[in-house]
Amino acid sequence: MDKLSSVGLCGWMRFKHLLLLIHLDRRRNMHAAARQMHLSQPAASKMLRDLEACFGFAIFERQPRAMVPTELGAQLVRHAEILLNDTERMVEDIQRRREGGYGRLLIGAIPAAAPEILPAAIAALKRRRPRLSVSIDEQSSDRLLQALEYKQLDLVIGRLTAVSQHNLFDFEPLLEEPLRVVVGSEHPLADQAQVTLAALRHWPWILHPPTSPMRQVFEAALADAGIASPDDTIETTSTQTTLQLLLSAPMLAVLPRSVLERPLASGQYVVLPLAIGKPLDSYGIITRKLEPLSSAAAELVDELRLRVASASSPTSDPAALDESRY
Repeated sequence: MDKLSSVGLCGWMRFKHLLLLIHLDRRRNMHAAARQMHLSQPAASKMLRDLEACFGFAIFERQPRAMVPTELGAQLVRHAEILLNDTERMVEDIQRRREGGYGRLLIGAIPAAAPEILPAAIAALKRRRPRLSVSIDEQSSDRLLQALEYKQLDLVIGRLTAVSQHNLFDFEPLLEEPLRVVVGSEHPLADQAQVTLAALRHWPWILHPPTSPMRQVFEAALADAGIASPDDTIETTSTQTTLQLLLSAPMLAVLPRSVLERPLASGQYVVLPLAIGKPLDSYGIITRKLEPLSSAAAELVDELRLRVASASSPTSDPAALDESRY
């Protein structure tokens, strides 16, 4: 078997080869992938044969009703997506700068971070870079980390969800996050002085998806207490949707402490007197290993560190710290 050479590959492979791999992976059908690329099916089939000859292994298994990536093929598709996403970001960044802009910063954030330290850090960054375009994607950590790996985000404020992710990402802890059980103020349990986890199982719950750290803490607490998972659930990562649902029906939700300050102040919600498991592991700054941050992303990281430092020091004034640094 000939050894693969990056020099030889760069001299032969084109972006259309990467596109074919991605379209085939998504559609699992050569005709559909060829149509998406405005190619004839014989031309697309030849491109795939050339790729397989170049790499020396079958990329897709030809099944009667679908084309399924082989184990090595799936890894090749993953790299193709990363390369194309990186290229898309490059074109977008250069185009914005040609038009007089200052680039774009794509941030992923879990709901706990979104209302707490992130807004103040972004506001401080925008005061110095008013023409920087900032985009925030708020989801659970598992989804955000996939987007970070595939270069759809510049950095994530969240949690690692698997030990193996330490090989892909660097993690800098910021804050620990306790969980609370929340109901609308009209809920029958809202005025209870004492409740137990077992008594809550048969109520409808609003929960994060099973792969999220918040859901895993909840399920672990149930397992430790010997209680089965609730049957009546709605799954969402949206804090706003969760809060609206709590007002619409007698439901329960598990939410991080940081998102509850304003809702509780409104008088529309009540935190039940019940601890759910241990606090979530600290959330923090997650970046791709061995990849330098852009200057804008590095500045945002500095601001996040400043917010955490000021939060732990009651006498510190973040605004005053901003002025003293710049």
